[in-house]
Order: sequence, then C-alpha cells, then structure tokens
Amino acid sequence: MELDQHDATSGDPVAKKAATFDVEGAPLEPDGRRMRRDATMLPVDELAAQRHGTWVQGVCHIITAVIGSGVLYLPFFFAVLGWVGGIIMTLLFGAITWYTSSLLADAMVINGVRYRTYQSAVEACFGRRGGILLAIVQYPNLILTAIAYNITAANSMKYFAFSYKSFATSSLCTDTDPDTGYCIDCKYWVFSIAFGGLQLFMSQLPNLDAAAWASAIGMLCSFGYSFLCLGMSIWQLATYGKAPTRAGGYPVSEIGSAQLTWDVFNAFGGIVFAFSFSFILIEISDTIKEGGKGPVWHMKRAVWVGVSIITAFYFMVSVLGYLAYGYEALYANQFIISFWSLADNVWPNTTQATTNVSRAANLMVLIHMIPAYQVFSQPVFAEVERVLRHRGKATLLAKTGYVGFRLIFRSLYVVLVCFVAIALPFFSDFVGLIGALGFWPATVLFPVEMYRKIHKPGRGMTIWLETINVFCALITICAVMGSVQLIVMDASNYKTPFNR
Repeated sequence: MELDQHDATSGDPVAKKAATFDVEGAPLEPDGRRMRRDATMLPVDELAAQRHGTWVQGVCHIITAVIGSGVLYLPFFFAVLGWVGGIIMTLLFGAITWYTSSLLADAMVINGVRYRTYQSAVEACFGRRGGILLAIVQYPNLILTAIAYNITAANSMKYFAFSYKSFATSSLCTDTDPDTGYCIDCKYWVFSIAFGGLQLFMSQLPNLDAAAWASAIGMLCSFGYSFLCLGMSIWQLATYGKAPTRAGGYPVSEIGSAQLTWDVFNAFGGIVFAFSFSFILIEISDTIKEGGKGPVWHMKRAVWVGVSIITAFYFMVSVLGYLAYGYEALYANQFIISFWSLADNVWPNTTQATTNVSRAANLMVLIHMIPAYQVFSQPVFAEVERVLRHRGKATLLAKTGYVGFRLIFRSLYVVLVCFVAIALPFFSDFVGLIGALGFWPATVLFPVEMYRKIHKPGRGMTIWLETINVFCALITICAVMGSVQLIVMDASNYKTPFNR
C-alpha cells in the first residue's frame, strides 16, 4: 500500500526517499519493525475521507483558533507597554509566529512520509523521548485553551445578560448596582454549564475536518466583533477626539515599579497567546487533501495568509482602541467591551446604542467560542482514540465500540473542562499563563530544532535560529512569572461560585 509519498514539487523540502508500508500504512524501519508511532495510523481510504480542505480551509481553522476574545484585551496591553513596546511586541511576535510556523509546515512531510500529528513529526526527528516532551507541552496546552474558551463563553453570556436591566430581578443575579439598577454579579457557573452542555453535542463531531463549517462561522464572528471594536474606536475618535496616551507605557509613579513589572510580564503573555496556534498546525494540515501543489504548499500559504490577516487586525484594534480610550481608562477596565454597555457604568459616553453594540459583540464572541473550542479539543480526542485503537482488543475503545467510546470519553472531557472553568474564572490572567506555557516550546523551540535536524543549516543560520530561540525563552519566563502573580492575587479575593 502506498501512502503519502511526496517529492519536491509538492512542497516537501526534505527527501525523495522511498518508504515501505505495512498493511496499516505504517512506515517500516530497515529491519522490518514498525515505528512505535506511525505517520497515519489509518488506511488510505479512511484518510481520504477525512481530508477535503485546501489552504482556504486552513486559513479558516487558523483564524478561528487564533482570533479569540483575547483580541479585545490588546488595547489594554498597549496601555501597559505604551506605543513603543506595544507596536514592537505586536509586530515582532507576528513575524516570529509566521517564520517558525513556516518552518514547522516544512516538517509535516519528512523523508517522503506525511505526518498527521505534531507529536508524530517530532518523534520522526528526535525519537520517542522527543515526542513525549512535545506531548507534555502540547496536549495540556490544548486542554488549557479549551478551559479558557469555556470561561470566555460563560463571561460573554454573563455580560450579555447584564446589559438588560430586567436581569437584575432574575434569580441568577446576586448583586445589583444601586446607582444604575443593573446586575453586576451573578451565578457565573450556570452560564459555564450551559456552554458545556452545548459542547457535549459539538464534541460528537467525528473529527476536525467535519468541523470545517463551524470554523467558517467562527471566523466570520471573530471578524465581526473585531470590526465592531474597530468601528467603535473610530466613532469614539471622530466624536470625542483622542484620549491621553504614552510612548513609554503606564506611569511608574501611579502603580509602582513592582506592579508595573508584573503587568508588563503579563502583557507579554497575553500578546504571545494572541498569536499561538503552532501546536495544532500539523493537525490542521491533516485536513488538507492530496493533489495539486501538495499539502505542504497549501499549509504554508494558509500560514502566510492567516498570520498576515491576524497581525493586521491586532495592530488596528490595538492602535485605534488605545487612541480612543487612553491609558488610564484602559488600565482601569481591561476588556474594551466594558466601555460600550450602560450596565458597566465605566465610560461617560456610553448610550443605549452602544449598549446594543456590546450585546452584538458578546453574542459574536459566544458563537465564535463554540467552534474554537472544537479546533483545540478535536486533536486531543483524535490522539486518545488513535492510541487506544492500536493497543488491541483489551481497551475501552474495543469493548464499547468507536461510537460508544466517543460518547463516553468526550462527554467526560467536556464535563472536566467545564468544572475547571467554573473554578478558575480569571480569564484576563489565565490567557497570559496559557500563552507563556505554550508559545516558546511549541511555536519556537521544536520548529527550530526540527528545521536544524532536517536541513542541517550553516553556522550563520544556526546562530540566527538560536537567537530567536533564546529570546522567546526569556519572554516565556517573564510571562509565566507575571501570569502566576496575577492569578495568585485574584485567587486571594475569589469566592467559590457555588456559594453565590
């Protein structure tokens, strides 16, 4: 059986080396032994049934995965970093993400074998230990991102409800603003469970390729609330003029050097998280069909187009939001939608019309989180099911059947994610931690080292690659420190949601 053979014309920069395959499509070692983790783990006909995409679908998956509601925090990061730091960090990490993701796309086909998962490609380069190290980073990060998206969706539902004055009389509301009469606190866990219930159904989609339609809807919604953010910022500037901004970041005299340092570190984490998607890049590439210019070409085109669109959006949202609201207001209210709703009572220019915009934005964030959750969760489902499929008849998968196992395992996964989301609703801090933990290993370290292993670059190129590697490692350390400090600080004042 021939499977996934590529040459230079398909975009594979590596080898034209022929491979021998056993009946399951697993490449054989020279002595005839199967590799411990193979490239496909599925017969050719099943693979073809799961691959219908081109670079266009790849762009949809990338944008759905990357442009989340974290984009609405970017003006706050500019308030912390100032014009110089904000612009440099946004453009720099956009460029680094594109560059290292292109390196990783080159590694999806190695020695003529196309790999379905990031872990299997790493194992092909560095052996079993390398694959385990990557898995330790990749899969917890995917799960953490699903938790963050559950938190985001629940918050969007909560803020949508807050925008209606009648919600203050609901049994879900636990506190109201005596001045405005709007609800200001509620049983958050109810909204988190509601989103988890919806994901119970969405998680039964068989694979990521089957979720392409949902990714397209999610992409449109992410564009929708991003455009609303741009439009509101432009309206604010046109109506009331530019707010105070600073070139060098938030004043040290107002919050102290220690607090500013932590805020800068957390801003680093938030920005790098805003660009992170490399840990699902090869899984996204597995939805691209054979033929034409080849999957490597399509994936590299998807990376180029996707990251260019994302960086442009981030830059415009950050710059216009910072100009419109200024460093003082953004530091006090990190989520830019807060400026649009009467329920938040934080901005003197808020009206009923802008409140309607806030409702639309929160609704779009909610709809976007539905497929985004799947983009990050489907690779986890696929890996667990792949491993159990090849462990024999004694596994739960063999005993219950594929459909039965999918129903049980994926439902338990959704329940666990929902429980953690209820216990840790610190989204603005949580995104920084997730970005810090996942960006350097998955986006920089492994793609750089895989490129060096495959292509054997010269000394100059090696120095360049390792410079990027070390710089991103230092940024990661700073971001982790800042995120942990903020989570600890917020957790000290947190009340268990079930007691509200």
